[in-house]
Amino acid sequence: MEKLIIDTDFETDCDDAGALAILHGLADRGLVEPLGIVASVNSCWPAAGVRALNLAFGRPELPVGCNFDCPDTFAYRLHRENHIPQLYHWKLVQRRPEASPGRFRPEEAVALYRRLLETAPDHSVTICAIGLLSSLAALLESGASELIRRKVKLLVTMAEAMPPESSGGFNWKMNRRAAGRVLNHWPGEIAVSPMGRKILTGAFPCADNERGDFLRTAYSKMGGGDPKFLRPSWDHIAVLFAAGALGELAGVSRAGTLRYDSVAGPARWREEAGGNVRFLEQRANDDRFARFIQEWMAASCR
Repeated sequence: MEKLIIDTDFETDCDDAGALAILHGLADRGLVEPLGIVASVNSCWPAAGVRALNLAFGRPELPVGCNFDCPDTFAYRLHRENHIPQLYHWKLVQRRPEASPGRFRPEEAVALYRRLLETAPDHSVTICAIGLLSSLAALLESGASELIRRKVKLLVTMAEAMPPESSGGFNWKMNRRAAGRVLNHWPGEIAVSPMGRKILTGAFPCADNERGDFLRTAYSKMGGGDPKFLRPSWDHIAVLFAAGALGELAGVSRAGTLRYDSVAGPARWREEAGGNVRFLEQRANDDRFARFIQEWMAASCR
């Protein structure tokens, strides 16, 4: 059973909500042990939204961390301002007001990472970052390299980055300094999950219950009220891979080295024996992948 920590922005894209629903579905079936969820945005509201979703899915004990200390970049703040109508965490918290910032206090992100890693068996934890790398950079900068080396067996980072060279997409570009810190200095294995743009899924098939209502709220909010809104499945794929649940639908590349330019942004990968970075490779067509993810979303809401 995989021990997972999820690091999510949980704010401007509903695929984070879909991915966390699948995390709960995997845990319900004994396939993963979720250790905690870290909200990487410098705001209390994403963490509150994560807490609300955890309550709806029956895991009030699951720890939630918040990035209290690392300011969001200008690029991310501008992005958020341009997507205010699509922010869904407020709606989720309205459904579970006990998760609101005035009533729930998440742990500080780095402190939570350290606590969870220190109590985990060696080489047992997979971290799956489906958002910005701000909190992971802060963890490294706190002097945790040896702790990571001992406890973490794999870091999965969702980014639309294809070898040999790529900008890395939203999650890396929104905080290039943090991405450079993590990608260039991570003391362990990294898997980059670039797939999902053409694999479209939605919340409309989910059950008519609180879990399903939470997902439909997130997807409908982002989709401008469209009850059958479809969104790329980037984050779902990363979580399913981290859980070891993709099977023959995806594989990984050979090992290589990755260098990320934290100023200009390009990520350059070179195949190299002994390298610590691999890329997920799609081995099923988009329709088959979408059906698989849609089945997991529906099953997770039952």
